Amino acid sequence: MLVVLGHRLSRRLKELDDSQWRNQELVKARLDYYKVLAPPLNDLVCFFTFIGGWKELTPPRVIEIKRQLDRDFHVALPLFSTEANEAYRRFMKQCFLSFGNWGEDAKLRTSSQRRRQALGTSWNHEWDPQFDESFSQGHTVADLSAIRDAYDRVLASMVRDIKLLEARERYATDEISINA
Repeated sequence: MLVVLGHRLSRRLKELDDSQWRNQELVKARLDYYKVLAPPLNDLVCFFTFIGGWKELTPPRVIEIKRQLDRDFHVALPLFSTEANEAYRRFMKQCFLSFGNWGEDAKLRTSSQRRRQALGTSWNHEWDPQFDESFSQGHTVADLSAIRDAYDRVLASMVRDIKLLEARERYATDEISINA
């Protein structure tokens, strides 16, 4: 009886150890993808909300960032939650008008007017067709807030999947967590 119980306990401990190892590997993989995805997501939010280094990003470069992000995110998709996928799609929908005419790039859902003014003689008029014409008058404060909120949701959902906040809550008191 003792041998049978010992064997079952040993097997159960091995299963728990294997499960913990798989969870750690999943968290590491998610964290690795977060490191790949977060910087270009930040570039997009800067470009579309006119903050940070938005002037250094040309429309063709923004389209290139979108393509690379789509590729990297969809490769990583099985590692992340449905919530992260939906948040990513909402953010991209805030920034791009996709699925236009066959063979055409996604359009930038922003105005070229301010960008043209900011870049002056550096502006390339070949970029004009890359913009969604419905934003020719520019963005409202609500539009910019919606972009920022969608961006924040993508990052927050990915961080929840990585369980970074869980570790802080597990090892810090409420008082320390509030001040962190």
